[in-house]
Amino acid sequence: MNKIVIYPGRFHPFHKGHFASYQFLVREFGADSVYIASTNSQAPLTSPFSFEEKKQMAGLLGVPEDKFVQVKSPYRSEEITGRVSNPEDTVLIYAVSEKDVGRFTFTKKDGTPSYMQPMPKDEAQLKNMSDHAYVTLTPTVTFKVQGKDANSASQIRSAYVKADDKNRKDILKDLYGTVDKNVKAIFDKKMSVVEQLSSMMTTLKESRDPMDVNMRKVELALEMERQLRTIEEADMDGHYVQGERIVPAGGQGSWTEDGLKANIVAQMTKFVQMLRTQNYEGAYEELFSNKAFQSKLEALSLLNQNKLPKK
Repeated sequence: MNKIVIYPGRFHPFHKGHFASYQFLVREFGADSVYIASTNSQAPLTSPFSFEEKKQMAGLLGVPEDKFVQVKSPYRSEEITGRVSNPEDTVLIYAVSEKDVGRFTFTKKDGTPSYMQPMPKDEAQLKNMSDHAYVTLTPTVTFKVQGKDANSASQIRSAYVKADDKNRKDILKDLYGTVDKNVKAIFDKKMSVVEQLSSMMTTLKESRDPMDVNMRKVELALEMERQLRTIEEADMDGHYVQGERIVPAGGQGSWTEDGLKANIVAQMTKFVQMLRTQNYEGAYEELFSNKAFQSKLEALSLLNQNKLPKK
């Protein structure tokens, strides 16, 4: 079967450690199969960069433009999975760091396996993306920034805020191999906001005057952080409607109502053909064990009852 591998993340900023993980996945699965997924969601303290800014950073390191994809939720990535024309012949894999694997639940509340499953050691056990998707781990890469070990975006943001102009150039050179003037301008602008807000938070720690203008700025910044986490940690088991498109749970892509109906009819036709050829084991698997089919049918049923939440 074909494989599609999604490396999801916030990437504030995208750095050489992320690029090393991308290269690891390319070696494992092939360049054509691997995508990086990130959002345009921003919050001034921990997520200051826009999608296009992160894409520019990734490009400096050598990530092809078409492999860095904007999504609404990195851990659903319907914008990528929705492109797959043959889900019955494709394995879907999410590649995450060890600290992010906790975002995934491998068992539903009723004890049955969820759509997301750990990557099996034996590839013969892999099922197509209509049944399951898999989670694999990427290595955590430590690299040098100003001669010190670093392996996280938060370390880089902190170091940049504290650095003078010369040291900021050294940081960028350590991250990207060069000091790109456009990327430096982005860092300087966004990190100045981080610095201002951090300073305000320190100054206002002892003062809780609700009328203080700076306090209101800090509260707004913190609310943006909370909203961002809500967006980026979307429930993998929830159905919803986005505009005119239906998004079934479990990373099944987004569909028009007619498109989703046609897909379900095609799967039912496959089920009927199995019955006609006395492939009862396959028919049972198709009807009762195909979680993706159940997810799509449930989403369509909820739409008919006007019970699908809108986003």
